[in-house]
Amino acid sequence: MKMEKRKLIKFSNYSLCVTLPKWVIKELKWQKGEVVNLQVDENKGEIVIKKGSSTTKEKLADKLPDDKQAKSSSKNKKTRW
Repeated sequence: MKMEKRKLIKFSNYSLCVTLPKWVIKELKWQKGEVVNLQVDENKGEIVIKKGSSTTKEKLADKLPDDKQAKSSSKNKKTRW
């Protein structure tokens, strides 16, 4: 297991964030927008981040009726980033 130091960054008045190095994202084959699960072990003082099962867009599409899924996918061809 490789170790790298990172700083906590103020994200808003109510939260902090830690950025992940680009090489880690590439090595794990993660992509922007994927869902991750956060597990906190207070006894060991550890945080474990695991890749989730699906992206946010896929979860939203699962909840929409079939006719709305087609409309939403055609409208969202442009990405924000």
